[in-house]
Amino acid sequence: MRTNTLLYTAIFMFSIFNFSCESSSVENNSTNGYATGLITDTNGQPIAGVEVAIENTLVGYHSTANGVTDTNGRYKIQLATVGTYHASAYLNKQFNGKQYKLELHCDQNDAFGNEGAVRNFQWKLSGAKPIAIDGFYGATLELYNEPGYYIDENDIIVTLTPVGSLIDGSTGNTLVSSPVVTSYSVVNDIPLGTYTVSATYNGTSLKLKKLDSNQAYGETSNIEFEQEISTGTPLARLSYNQ
Repeated sequence: MRTNTLLYTAIFMFSIFNFSCESSSVENNSTNGYATGLITDTNGQPIAGVEVAIENTLVGYHSTANGVTDTNGRYKIQLATVGTYHASAYLNKQFNGKQYKLELHCDQNDAFGNEGAVRNFQWKLSGAKPIAIDGFYGATLELYNEPGYYIDENDIIVTLTPVGSLIDGSTGNTLVSSPVVTSYSVVNDIPLGTYTVSATYNGTSLKLKKLDSNQAYGETSNIEFEQEISTGTPLARLSYNQ
């Protein structure tokens, strides 16, 4: 009887261990000692030539292994023997004569060890980034009052009408938004493209022009976004008057 009990116990423990190993394998599906993954565009299609960075956060900043995706949108980067890692990926894209380096969205933003992990990325035109302080995947429009002209900016309504295709080749939508007001007004998370902008204050049209330019104020203003070096956010700035 004692022998049977020991046998059943051994079988039970082996079953639990085996199930645990299989579950872990299915969950990670990773190659030991490597960071691997797939990178896709806004339509879920693989992208070749995307820059992937695996930072060893245990060692500190600037300790990074780099790679690029192959023709199937996949990457495989070997890890050091000791470390805690975080993956990031960036798409270099030219649009309307300007060069952009766009951060891609990771399906799992948590760190991983030197056993390896799968981290897949997708290009998103808009949406909040995983860490709130990092902002949004979309572009930003800032609005500043003409000196000496002051209104309650909470009552401003901004309309952005796309001109041509967005950066991924898709057709954009007209956006109507009340800006977030700090020391100036901000419209966040705009899918990157070229837009004609108009604005109203309590139903009355505001006049707009590119900030710090010699342009005359007009009922509308066309904007293209320049990428900020410090934050990586594509940014446009307008001033307004009435």
